[in-house]
Amino acid sequence: MTGVRREESPQRARAEILDHKPGERIWTWRPILEWSEREVFSSLDFWGIEPHPAYRQFGLSRVSCRFCIMSSLPDLVAAVAQPETHDLYRHMVGLECRSTFAFQSSRWLGDIAPHLLETSTQDRLAMARDKADRRREAERRLTKPMLYVKGWPIRMLSDGEADLLAEVRSEVSTMVGIRARYLDRSSIHARYAELLDMRDSRGRAA
Repeated sequence: MTGVRREESPQRARAEILDHKPGERIWTWRPILEWSEREVFSSLDFWGIEPHPAYRQFGLSRVSCRFCIMSSLPDLVAAVAQPETHDLYRHMVGLECRSTFAFQSSRWLGDIAPHLLETSTQDRLAMARDKADRRREAERRLTKPMLYVKGWPIRMLSDGEADLLAEVRSEVSTMVGIRARYLDRSSIHARYAELLDMRDSRGRAA
C-alpha cells in the first residue's frame, strides 16, 4: 500500500489504484491516488496525526533530502533556513566549486544563501562559474555524432574525431584538476575498441 497521488507527477497520474505485475503475487494498492493535497492534510488533522515537520514547521512542499536536485527554489530556500543544514550547505557549495557543475542544471546552490559562505568560498564559486562556461564551450566542440546515445558507443571514432575528443578531454581535465586517461588518439581508439567488445560480449551472453 502506497500513498502516491495523481497530482504529484505525470508518471503517477497514469497509475492505477490497484495493479500487479504478471507472474507476481504482490498487488500494489494506492488508496489515496485521487486525493488532493488539501484532502491529505484535512484527513491528518481529522485523525489527530501530526504531519512531518518539513511541511508545517520548515515550510517545505515535500519531504526529501535536505537539498534535493528536484527541489523548487522555495523549497531550497526553506531548507537552507534551518540552522542544522548550514554545514551541509557549505559542503555542497564546496562541491560546486571543485566540480564546476551547478547543483541543478540552471541553478547554483551557492546562490541560495551566499550570506552563509565565507568570502573565500564566494570567490571560489565565481571562479567555478567561469570554468563552467569555459568547460561548456570546450564540450560544444564535440560533434553531435560523438555525443552519448543509448547503447554508446555504437561505433569507432575517426582519427579526426579521436583527436578532437583527446583535445577536449585534456582541456577539461586540466581546467577542473582531474587526472584523466585517454588523452591521445591511440588510447581513445583502444578504449572505444574495448568498450565495443564488452558490449558485444554482453549481447552474446544474453
